[in-house]
Amino acid sequence: MRVLAIETSTDQLGVALVDEQRVLASYELLAERPHAVELPQAVTRVLQAGGCTLEQLEGVAVDIGPGSFTGLRIGVAFVKALVFRTKTPVIGVPSLDVLAANIPMAPHRVCPILDAKQRKVYAALYQTVEGVVRKQSDYHLLTIDELLPMLKDGPVVFLGDGGALYRERLAAALGERAQFATPDLWFPRAATLGRLGLERLKQGLRDDPSRLVPMYLHPMTCSIQQPPPHANASSPQETAAK
Repeated sequence: MRVLAIETSTDQLGVALVDEQRVLASYELLAERPHAVELPQAVTRVLQAGGCTLEQLEGVAVDIGPGSFTGLRIGVAFVKALVFRTKTPVIGVPSLDVLAANIPMAPHRVCPILDAKQRKVYAALYQTVEGVVRKQSDYHLLTIDELLPMLKDGPVVFLGDGGALYRERLAAALGERAQFATPDLWFPRAATLGRLGLERLKQGLRDDPSRLVPMYLHPMTCSIQQPPPHANASSPQETAAK
């Protein structure tokens, strides 16, 4: 089973082709140019390197956010166009899930944080239970001061560009309980997205491309929508925005 992963939720563009055993090909680029410029060529390059065609894919995974407004729109729109003819199943995966899955063997709670601008962050809490990374909270849009009360018990491992941005504030508030992942784990990885998409596809989870929308979490600036049903199946429905 081969799944193509499209990652555009942050400044780092990523495309990967994975199967049930390994990463067949991947491409990542941190650049100032819009993702729309690089994405088509990146997909072509990864498919060719992985010896796969669009018709041979069993699924396409796309990061639905929260994250960059422009990047998410580009990624979701591109995937919709990509599968229009082939009708390949689509799996939307939240960016915070992808970040948390970067460190699946963490012994403590994991808190991925992405910079949401305007002194706010996107964040959620995760815990590895019996080898599986499980979400322990809703997806949040909040300030660091609003996040701190959620972190009062035990050590917490932070990752993501928001964790780097607010590292001093988190360290001052939590002391030795605050642990930080290395910079190579600050961005959602396309290969990790592909692995999560493949796992969800095997569980029978998929999204209707015509109804797939990014998860923005900004109610004051966006019209309110709901995230894909499986994106937060283990918790109450979170608010998302188109």
